[in-house]
Amino acid sequence: MSDNYNNENLNRSEIENYRRQKAAQFKLNISDDTSRQEPVSDFTDEITSFSDETTKAQIERDSKKALRLQKKEERKVEKIKSSRNKKVYRIAWLLVVFLLSVALSYFLIIGCNDFLAISREENTEVQTIRIETNDNASDIAKKLAEKGVIRSKAFFVLFSNITGKAEGIEPGIYQLPANKDYLSILNYLQYTDNRDTTITLRVAEGTNINDLAKQLYDAGVTYDSEEFLKLCNSNEFDDEYSFLAAIPENPDRVYRLEGYLFPDTYEFYIDEAPEITIRRFLDNFETKLYETEYEIEGYENPVTISQLVHDNGQYALDEYVNLASIVLGEAADPDDMYNVSSVIHNRLDYGFDHDIHTLDMDSTAFYPYSSKESIPEDIADTFVSKYNTYNVKGLPPSAINSPSVDALLATLLPNDTDYLYFCHSAEGDSYFATTFTEHQENLRKAGLS
Repeated sequence: MSDNYNNENLNRSEIENYRRQKAAQFKLNISDDTSRQEPVSDFTDEITSFSDETTKAQIERDSKKALRLQKKEERKVEKIKSSRNKKVYRIAWLLVVFLLSVALSYFLIIGCNDFLAISREENTEVQTIRIETNDNASDIAKKLAEKGVIRSKAFFVLFSNITGKAEGIEPGIYQLPANKDYLSILNYLQYTDNRDTTITLRVAEGTNINDLAKQLYDAGVTYDSEEFLKLCNSNEFDDEYSFLAAIPENPDRVYRLEGYLFPDTYEFYIDEAPEITIRRFLDNFETKLYETEYEIEGYENPVTISQLVHDNGQYALDEYVNLASIVLGEAADPDDMYNVSSVIHNRLDYGFDHDIHTLDMDSTAFYPYSSKESIPEDIADTFVSKYNTYNVKGLPPSAINSPSVDALLATLLPNDTDYLYFCHSAEGDSYFATTFTEHQENLRKAGLS
């Protein structure tokens, strides 16, 4: 037993020596390996599997501290930016308030001066103001400002709306001095004895219905140009005027009443109904043709134009009106009309014998527009008139304007010539010819070729 015990102790001793030798050898190997490794940084916040709990805790505390410092710096930067923005916004706001104050002050100063007519007190010039049926305070202010009666439209509208005085203004023509204050202006406009209810208007010879509608609207005679034009192409007045009832139907006719709205000086009511305006023209036409008498060579007593139409008998009244409108559109003056009329009659009567099959009158080329320039832009490139006598044989579908008494008489009583051609120089000189060769020479004389 003792031997066994000694043997066991010996074995344990040897084992312990062996272990110590191995441990020493292991440490030596670690030292050698460490000396061969690259140097590492003194500090790392990475928690590895080899870090003990204390190291890990320290690293976590350092990380949180760094994060808090970073957020603190960010808040500090944001605070600086916010403070800077507030200063910018404050400056901008003060600037806006200042500008608005200046603008408001200017508006009030100008408005108050204008309200009291301080800036206009020496301007005694009388201005004509036309107030229409549907004009509101803004429309009235615009018209007054355009004439120099007021200067601040906005201030006038504000005053008018506050007092409600603009609502009582009747349509009409007012002769208003430019040195009145706002209250005086509105009181003046509200007093109906200060207004004219009529307009004197000259309608020129040769005016077509399109241009006439615009002239009447611009002058304040009619408030509805579209209704005026619609009535001019209707049978609305046939029962009242026999000369209209006799007009033949023609789908190519643009305005049925073209040629019958007699040119003259008229007195109209402001904003009168279009049918009343048209009746004024038709009544005048009826008077000039059926009642007024003229001294005519070859007649013992004065005769009416309707009597001349009856005695002539070659064409109906509507055709003579048509012819007369072309004569007026082509002639340089009333005396010239009689030779121009003879050319048109000769071409219609025997032009085909001379290989002339159309009237070739420039005045018909662009109807219902008075010229090429007056054609609306959206149709100018494709527009073709059905009245163009360079293409249409014989007379166009209707008259092209409102002919005068002189044109009607020249049409009914043309000079007795054999002319088939004519032209005019830029100065208005007339040249007439029987043959095409003569016409070519006349074109050269007139500076047209």
